[in-house]
Amino acid sequence: MTRRILVSVSALLLSGCASETVVTKPAASTSTASPPPAPAAAPAPKPSTTSPSGVLRPEVPAAEEQRLLESARQNIGDVARAVGELEGRSLKPPQQEALKTAKSFLDQARSALDQRDYQRAANLASKARALTHDLAGATK
Repeated sequence: MTRRILVSVSALLLSGCASETVVTKPAASTSTASPPPAPAAAPAPKPSTTSPSGVLRPEVPAAEEQRLLESARQNIGDVARAVGELEGRSLKPPQQEALKTAKSFLDQARSALDQRDYQRAANLASKARALTHDLAGATK
Protein backbone atom coordinates (compact mmCIF):
# COMPACT_ATOMS: atom_id res chain seq x y z
CA MET A 1 0.00 0.00 0.00
CA THR A 2 2.86 2.38 0.83
CA ARG A 3 4.37 1.85 -2.63
CA ARG A 4 1.09 2.87 -4.28
CA ILE A 5 0.99 6.06 -2.25
CA LEU A 6 4.62 6.88 -3.10
CA VAL A 7 4.04 6.24 -6.80
CA SER A 8 0.95 8.44 -6.77
CA VAL A 9 2.72 11.23 -4.91
CA SER A 10 5.74 10.98 -7.23
CA ALA A 11 3.55 11.18 -10.30
CA LEU A 12 1.74 14.19 -8.88
CA LEU A 13 5.01 15.94 -8.08
CA LEU A 14 6.24 15.37 -11.61
CA SER A 15 3.04 16.74 -13.10
CA GLY A 16 3.16 19.87 -10.91
CA CYS A 17 -0.16 19.19 -9.20
CA ALA A 18 1.15 18.09 -5.81
CA SER A 19 0.45 21.42 -4.14
CA GLU A 20 -3.25 20.96 -4.75
CA THR A 21 -3.52 17.35 -3.58
CA VAL A 22 -3.71 15.98 -0.06
CA VAL A 23 -2.62 12.37 0.32
CA THR A 24 -3.96 10.47 3.30
CA LYS A 25 -3.22 6.96 4.41
CA PRO A 26 -6.33 4.78 4.05
CA ALA A 27 -7.85 3.34 7.22
CA ALA A 28 -7.09 -0.32 7.90
CA SER A 29 -9.84 -2.58 6.65
CA THR A 30 -11.23 -5.26 8.95
CA SER A 31 -12.91 -7.12 6.08
CA THR A 32 -10.85 -9.47 3.96
CA ALA A 33 -13.61 -10.12 1.42
CA SER A 34 -13.10 -7.03 -0.77
CA PRO A 35 -9.78 -5.97 -2.31
CA PRO A 36 -8.56 -2.41 -1.73
CA PRO A 37 -9.64 0.11 -4.38
CA ALA A 38 -7.15 0.78 -7.20
CA PRO A 39 -5.47 4.20 -7.06
CA ALA A 40 -6.56 6.79 -9.58
CA ALA A 41 -4.38 7.07 -12.67
CA ALA A 42 -1.86 9.89 -12.38
CA PRO A 43 -1.79 12.44 -15.20
CA ALA A 44 1.15 12.20 -17.60
CA PRO A 45 3.84 14.89 -17.44
CA LYS A 46 3.61 17.78 -19.88
CA PRO A 47 5.42 17.00 -23.16
CA SER A 48 7.24 20.35 -23.08
CA THR A 49 9.29 19.25 -20.04
CA THR A 50 10.87 16.25 -21.71
CA SER A 51 13.79 16.01 -24.08
CA PRO A 52 13.59 13.95 -27.27
CA SER A 53 14.90 10.95 -25.34
CA GLY A 54 12.04 11.22 -22.83
CA VAL A 55 14.25 12.41 -19.95
CA LEU A 56 12.92 15.21 -17.78
CA ARG A 57 14.96 18.40 -17.77
CA PRO A 58 14.32 21.86 -16.42
CA GLU A 59 13.32 24.72 -18.66
CA VAL A 60 16.14 27.25 -18.98
CA PRO A 61 15.84 30.85 -20.22
CA ALA A 62 17.31 31.44 -23.71
CA ALA A 63 20.22 33.57 -22.45
CA GLU A 64 21.19 30.94 -19.88
CA GLU A 65 20.85 28.20 -22.50
CA GLN A 66 23.24 30.11 -24.80
CA ARG A 67 25.74 30.56 -21.96
CA LEU A 68 25.55 26.83 -21.16
CA LEU A 69 26.01 25.93 -24.84
CA GLU A 70 29.13 28.09 -25.14
CA SER A 71 30.52 26.78 -21.85
CA ALA A 72 29.92 23.17 -22.90
CA ARG A 73 31.56 23.68 -26.29
CA GLN A 74 34.58 25.39 -24.71
CA ASN A 75 35.01 22.70 -22.05
CA ILE A 76 34.55 19.90 -24.58
CA GLY A 77 37.29 21.37 -26.77
CA ASP A 78 39.61 21.89 -23.79
CA VAL A 79 39.01 18.38 -22.49
CA ALA A 80 39.54 16.79 -25.91
CA ARG A 81 42.96 18.49 -26.15
CA ALA A 82 43.85 17.50 -22.57
CA VAL A 83 42.82 13.88 -23.17
CA GLY A 84 45.05 13.78 -26.25
CA GLU A 85 48.01 15.02 -24.21
CA LEU A 86 47.32 12.66 -21.30
CA GLU A 87 47.06 9.62 -23.56
CA GLY A 88 50.71 10.12 -24.52
CA ARG A 89 51.87 9.99 -20.90
CA SER A 90 52.75 7.02 -18.74
CA LEU A 91 49.90 6.72 -16.21
CA LYS A 92 49.48 4.57 -13.13
CA PRO A 93 46.36 2.34 -12.98
CA PRO A 94 44.30 4.80 -10.85
CA GLN A 95 45.24 7.61 -13.24
CA GLN A 96 44.29 5.44 -16.23
CA GLU A 97 40.90 4.85 -14.60
CA ALA A 98 40.44 8.59 -14.03
CA LEU A 99 41.31 9.25 -17.68
CA LYS A 100 38.80 6.59 -18.75
CA THR A 101 36.15 8.30 -16.61
CA ALA A 102 37.03 11.70 -18.11
CA LYS A 103 36.63 10.23 -21.62
CA SER A 104 33.26 8.80 -20.64
CA PHE A 105 32.13 12.21 -19.33
CA LEU A 106 33.39 13.76 -22.57
CA ASP A 107 31.40 11.31 -24.70
CA GLN A 108 28.29 11.86 -22.59
CA ALA A 109 28.74 15.65 -22.86
CA ARG A 110 28.93 15.43 -26.65
CA SER A 111 25.83 13.26 -26.71
CA ALA A 112 23.94 15.70 -24.47
CA LEU A 113 25.03 18.56 -26.74
CA ASP A 114 23.66 16.67 -29.76
CA GLN A 115 20.36 16.24 -27.87
CA ARG A 116 20.28 19.99 -27.13
CA ASP A 117 20.50 19.30 -23.39
CA TYR A 118 22.96 22.13 -22.81
CA GLN A 119 22.75 22.15 -19.03
CA ARG A 120 23.67 18.46 -18.82
CA ALA A 121 26.36 18.86 -21.49
CA ALA A 122 27.97 21.76 -19.60
CA ASN A 123 27.86 19.81 -16.32
CA LEU A 124 29.43 16.67 -17.82
CA ALA A 125 32.09 18.67 -19.69
CA SER A 126 32.93 20.51 -16.48
CA LYS A 127 33.40 17.21 -14.64
CA ALA A 128 35.62 15.88 -17.43
CA ARG A 129 37.64 19.09 -17.37
CA ALA A 130 38.18 18.85 -13.61
CA LEU A 131 39.41 15.26 -13.94
CA THR A 132 41.80 16.02 -16.77
CA HIS A 133 43.07 19.13 -14.98
CA ASP A 134 43.87 17.07 -11.88
CA LEU A 135 45.52 14.37 -13.97
CA ALA A 136 47.61 16.87 -15.89
CA GLY A 137 48.88 18.34 -12.61
CA ALA A 138 49.64 14.94 -11.12
CA THR A 139 51.53 13.62 -14.15
CA LYS A 140 53.89 16.54 -14.87
